[in-house]
Amino acid sequence: MGLAAYAVVYTTLATAGLVLVRRSLEDESLSEILREPGFYAGGLLYAASFATFLASLRSYEVLTVFPLFTGVTYATVTVAAAVFLDEPLTAVRLSGIALVAVGAVLLTR
Repeated sequence: MGLAAYAVVYTTLATAGLVLVRRSLEDESLSEILREPGFYAGGLLYAASFATFLASLRSYEVLTVFPLFTGVTYATVTVAAAVFLDEPLTAVRLSGIALVAVGAVLLTR
């Protein structure tokens, strides 16, 4: 699998996992959270993203994989939080995404 494919799989799994976990934590007690299927589904997706990260490290340098995956995931989580969790997507956050993207590109060269 190519680096771009690993990045897409990792980012999709991590973003979906984080959104599901966050949704299950809204105004819930611990006992209610533990009965919430979304909490477990999100945890499994996030764990699968980590497995994808580990698999990518077998073929690519950590100095390439980590900044790329982290940068892309910052961007997708920010957008997903705005869309699915009604968190504000401000100009400052969009600027932050742009800066993280530039940093990820510079670190992967």
